[in-house]
Amino acid sequence: MRVHLMFKRKVLPATNRGLYLAAMVIFLGLGPWGLVSEAYGQKTVSGIVRDANTGETLPNASVLVVGTALGAATNVDGFFVLLGVPEDSVVIGFRYLGYSPAEFKIDVRTLNRPLDVLLEPVTASFEEEVVVTAERYQMMKTAENVSQLTVSPKDLAVLPTAGDVDIFRSLQLMPGISGTNEGSAGLFVRGGTPDQNLVLLDGMTVYHVDHFYGFFSAFNADAIKDVQVFKGGYPAKYGGRTSSVVDLTGRTGANVFAGHASVNLLSANATIEAPIGAKSSLLLSARRSYTDILESGVYSSIYETVTGEDLNVDQTGGNGPFGQQSAAVEPNFYFYDVNARLTYRPSRKDVLALSFYNGKDHLDKSRELIPGAGNFGAEANVSIDSELADFTDWGNIGVSTKWSRQWTPRFYTNALVAYSNYFSDYDRNGFVERRDADADTVLFANTFSTVENNDVQDLTLKLENEWRLSQNHNVEFGAQYTASDVTYNFVRDDTLGVLSRDQLGRQFSAYVQDTWRVFPGLTVTPGLRMAHYDQVDQTYLEPRLAMKFNLTPRLHLKAAYGDYNQFVARVVNENVTEGARDFWLLADGEDVGVQGATHYVAGLSYDAANWLFDVEAYYKDLSGLTEFSLRFRPSIREISADELFFTGDGIARGMEFLIQKKTGRFTGWLSYTLAEVEHTFADLNNGAPFPALQDQEHELKLVNSFEINEQWLGSMTWTYASGKPYTAPESFYDIELVDGSVQSYIHVSGKNDRRLPAYHRLDLAVHYLFPVGEAAKGKLGFSIFNLYNQSNTWYKEFDLSQTPVTVTDVGFLGFTPNLSFRVDF
Repeated sequence: MRVHLMFKRKVLPATNRGLYLAAMVIFLGLGPWGLVSEAYGQKTVSGIVRDANTGETLPNASVLVVGTALGAATNVDGFFVLLGVPEDSVVIGFRYLGYSPAEFKIDVRTLNRPLDVLLEPVTASFEEEVVVTAERYQMMKTAENVSQLTVSPKDLAVLPTAGDVDIFRSLQLMPGISGTNEGSAGLFVRGGTPDQNLVLLDGMTVYHVDHFYGFFSAFNADAIKDVQVFKGGYPAKYGGRTSSVVDLTGRTGANVFAGHASVNLLSANATIEAPIGAKSSLLLSARRSYTDILESGVYSSIYETVTGEDLNVDQTGGNGPFGQQSAAVEPNFYFYDVNARLTYRPSRKDVLALSFYNGKDHLDKSRELIPGAGNFGAEANVSIDSELADFTDWGNIGVSTKWSRQWTPRFYTNALVAYSNYFSDYDRNGFVERRDADADTVLFANTFSTVENNDVQDLTLKLENEWRLSQNHNVEFGAQYTASDVTYNFVRDDTLGVLSRDQLGRQFSAYVQDTWRVFPGLTVTPGLRMAHYDQVDQTYLEPRLAMKFNLTPRLHLKAAYGDYNQFVARVVNENVTEGARDFWLLADGEDVGVQGATHYVAGLSYDAANWLFDVEAYYKDLSGLTEFSLRFRPSIREISADELFFTGDGIARGMEFLIQKKTGRFTGWLSYTLAEVEHTFADLNNGAPFPALQDQEHELKLVNSFEINEQWLGSMTWTYASGKPYTAPESFYDIELVDGSVQSYIHVSGKNDRRLPAYHRLDLAVHYLFPVGEAAKGKLGFSIFNLYNQSNTWYKEFDLSQTPVTVTDVGFLGFTPNLSFRVDF
């Protein structure tokens, strides 16, 4: 293991010093938080932490003066500062997930410039010459801050997967995040839903994180270098969501030419990193499925699971409408995503970055209908002509540009402009025509269509500042402006407008937060966020408070409290017979309310040399929840919006237990979650509380990775969870109204009063590492999803035309093997 330490000249122009002093006086005044000078015999140590091989800066790395309570974390650009360091010879330790820890001695008395620390990525532990002994986490790190997880994207590659390396699917293996949602790559965090998570990629908001109807997430792991997950009680600089935060930082590109390429049974992936001159770097990463060119067995299994249709199989066993049957379905499906980032460092203190992301899914299920033996098709003189066009497109486009500057070792600013666009377009239309061939007359003709379009755009301006006031106070403050434009149109048969919205919303927010070390061992983080939302013309105050108390050097008590509000919602379409097609709308104070949540979190962790034991309890008060329902046949008449939307409140509570083995050839964790999510809607379930769709009382997850020898790596994951609730339709009937019209109704059971069977699944993966030529490295992977072919129920399908109602269990993916090959050069 190599550890590098470099030095750079420190230059602080007098003009910057004046701006720095003026900002402190204006912002905090001359009160007790005024200027604090370091005591005699103390000094400031600052610097940057980077990857030794590529020069990539490492955000959120831990920096600690060994033997003291002095510590810090690097910011998003890898900068750090330690205040009040004894003016003597000290040992400073650096730790970053997925990298070998480093500890080395420096003489603070002679130090007069920032440090440049280069950390070595971890390969296999048996290959390392251990020079420095220190604790090291693999894949996932928790416990330091309340409800926060740090994840290493490059370490996730060893985990089993049905497709490519998947960040969000891997996050579903973490404690407190549901791991049974095969139909969605979104995260159900502590009773929340995916739309209640703030997902940021280089500062741009990503609204939809799914590829292939949720079987894969929309993020390419090769383009991401750092993932921070806040499961609750998150800091004041984050707002606009009520459940959690996933903050992803993209790779900036190496200072030497490098690349990666991989292929599996579904998609191909390529990444190029290159320096541009001495001060710039570029990263380009692209991934595309080839399912529209070659249909593998993996693709067929997933497609049939998602759509419920047999792929390329003639349906010759039954009759369709008017004696027709569907011809062979030959869907055209593909997805792709592209990441690009250009980084320019004009000086040692400045970073300019331009990031771009685009991801899209396209599915064409159009088909022709063919005659069959039926009521009309059997007539020799009758011809039938019909077609069905069925297109679905969805995806995200985002771009962000930022300028960050380390004005002084103590003061840092990050200015960001970001644009995000989520789109979803569904267009299904067709016709059926029955013609008398002899008379050349039309006996019957019918057209049908469904068009559903959803478009979400936002433009965000953000300014974030971090000011290390003293060794006991780290102040963060900033402001954000977001302009949102949301449209949604749902039309059936060209004339029936089920729902139409065209919304503009503006949101302004500001925040301040102080990480205050009250005394060695106790850190308190008070914060306040203010948000004004023009659609309801209200200002919301969101206090935040977090605490960490070290009972012993290894035993930590932690707690958090926070108020959160959300001004955009993905509305849940509860259609018990036709499936859910959720959509995004802005809160308007009428049909869709402003969501609110109050988090209460408390936990205890014991961080031993090789093991971590962690437990957290949480309670969340929820308000402004929205559901959308079509419980009658929508073709009867025009529909009023107040008949479709339902609003209510809820609670989410639970406990999470984690045991993690951090080091050695065998690493991993065992987690157990006991949870409850309950909603109350005045107009649903007779006003009585009912379990939310995502409610699961028990969830147990085992994750293990192992280094077999110098060339072989393996991993195994097992998940068990109790069944989720569902609502069952029991009968279908018509009622003749006073005006003579007929209204159709579906009688359903109590809201979510049934439970699906328990869910469990075992996945396995093995990887073989080998050299490719003199400079490249190859990896061949084999994984099996659902090793013992467990038949897990996704949802139940009901046929109301039968008496009694016919119920069919629609299952998740069964035994699914996958092969992958990767080369790094």
